[in-house]
Amino acid sequence: MITILVVDDEPLIREVVAMLLEDEGYAVVTADDGRAALEVVQREAPALVLMDVMMPQMDGQAAFRAMREHAHGDGLPVILMSAMTEPADLDPEITAFLRKPLDLDHLLALIARLVTRCQGH
Repeated sequence: MITILVVDDEPLIREVVAMLLEDEGYAVVTADDGRAALEVVQREAPALVLMDVMMPQMDGQAAFRAMREHAHGDGLPVILMSAMTEPADLDPEITAFLRKPLDLDHLLALIARLVTRCQGH
């Protein structure tokens, strides 16, 4: 089963996205900030990370950079999402950016495409 890590400091967003992904057949693990996400990536080795940009403790961009520095996160697809941040302000290595509120159909299609691409390599 394909595991996806959902990282957001808003419990409702984590819960809704996790339920949506589970309904699509994915295994979902969650974290509430970037530091917790790093621990989950090392422990669970997810196939993809969907992460908010603006979070306390460690934001999404800092967590993304930290993931890239470790073998567990090298090449890991990371989708960042935000209601406030502009894509031009983000690290160009990020796999994709989605604006909140999320278009759930677009989110599912993007995840399916990225997971399929990663499994093909």
